[in-house]
Amino acid sequence: MERVLVTGGAGFIGSHVVDLVVDSGASAMVVDDFRLGRREHLERVMSTGRVALLEADIRRGDELRPVADFAPDTVFHMAALHYIPYCNAHPQEALDVNVLGLESIIRAVRSAPLKAFVFPSSGAIYGFGDERWPENAPPKPDEIYGISKWMGEQIMARFHADRPEVRTVVDRLFNTYGPRETNPHVLPAVVAAMRAGRPIELGNLWPQRDLIFVTDTAKAIIATAAGEGFDVFNVGTGTGTTIGDVLATIEGIRGEPLDVREDPERRRSGDGHLIADPGKLMTATGWKPEYDLKAGLRELLAFEGLL
Repeated sequence: MERVLVTGGAGFIGSHVVDLVVDSGASAMVVDDFRLGRREHLERVMSTGRVALLEADIRRGDELRPVADFAPDTVFHMAALHYIPYCNAHPQEALDVNVLGLESIIRAVRSAPLKAFVFPSSGAIYGFGDERWPENAPPKPDEIYGISKWMGEQIMARFHADRPEVRTVVDRLFNTYGPRETNPHVLPAVVAAMRAGRPIELGNLWPQRDLIFVTDTAKAIIATAAGEGFDVFNVGTGTGTTIGDVLATIEGIRGEPLDVREDPERRRSGDGHLIADPGKLMTATGWKPEYDLKAGLRELLAFEGLL
């Protein structure tokens, strides 16, 4: 990688991808509309002089014209709407950003000397289940977010058919957590309540999720760009963790109890477990997660000033 385009590069996972790209010595162009992304996420890398920042809506081809001049050899398309309650409430917008936005980026790089294009999909395409999901499991997304990512996967398969010389990757991300989160998922809500000294009000505590620390996710995404052909990878740890486990671990780290209250109105019907089988990723790239739950939560709490 020498010239890398990162859409959504001021966001949660995207900004960590940009950190790694720049630290590797490559130049980067970050495309972000700063609706969710934050400029402060980029302060360190901007000081290197190797980052070009393009404030643009990925759905607007006219705003993406500088991308062609940048001529990226690698694309990490991190931009998306992925907060599921928001997507459910705004399905047309979710499809516009997650599907048509991808098409728009593909058009923007059609003349670029591409070597690799990585598209983050989601474990949400599998639905819930009691076993770890392998990549060859039949998709059965049941919400608009998962549907939009499944549609994006089909677009990427078509892209590779049109440009078989480009390494083309679909990374199905599971539940990433850590510093710089920009959506009100469960852990950010827990952190916000702790900082405010409020009770932590939660719904279902029992479902298992595959929680993976953000820098582990970013390193996995970059690792998958190497190679040839078209591939699909699960990006997760393979370990199921409940929110109850998370709360107990936080209590152990801080040495004091949390005020947790279960709110029946917050419980989601039809909930279940969602855990990756990351064996293919580990075998193909040699990647392994560096953070277990305790280490990742300690890093997050330190970042938030809660230690």
